Amino acid sequence: MTRAEFKALARRERANVVSLHQRALRSDPAAVGALLAGFYAPDSPLWPHAAWPRDLCSGPMGEGCIGGHGATRYRLERYVPGEQALFRFIAPRGYRGVHGFRIQALEDGRTCLSHFTCLRLSRYHRLMWHLLVRWVHDALIGDLLDGAERHLCAGVRRQRRWKWRVHLIRHALGGARLLAEAAGLKRRNHHASH
Repeated sequence: MTRAEFKALARRERANVVSLHQRALRSDPAAVGALLAGFYAPDSPLWPHAAWPRDLCSGPMGEGCIGGHGATRYRLERYVPGEQALFRFIAPRGYRGVHGFRIQALEDGRTCLSHFTCLRLSRYHRLMWHLLVRWVHDALIGDLLDGAERHLCAGVRRQRRWKWRVHLIRHALGGARLLAEAAGLKRRNHHASH
């Protein structure tokens, strides 16, 4: 995706939050397209399984399928095999916009895999994006592109490292989840004994 295409998409979506990640891969567009076509397969090498909860979908890559993680949901609005996948956010409230992938052949024989996000967020979600979500999102997409490179190019030329904020946010969220689960278990045990 060129910068001009990305800026035009951001304008169309009236985005107040944008993100563009790109990786030039020593692979042909057909191989990158095949990798994207299997994005929702349980063993997809594109998804960084080891570090991130799996993105779930209502079916294989096809227009109309609904995917997401946590409270975030999106519908695959446009899918051109070997070229692009465009997802439109449908939840949570306060999220309007798109994210997706674009595959483009480069003149030097490599292929550029782009992941883009163009969102118009409510004030609350925009604040959360800048405080928390952005850092985790960037780390996940970096890991995803590393996975594509590792699978298609037999290794990653420059392994990305998470910023300290990502470790802190993941630790805090994991600790909060554990506390909530422990509180729920304690309540269930209390009710079961009475």
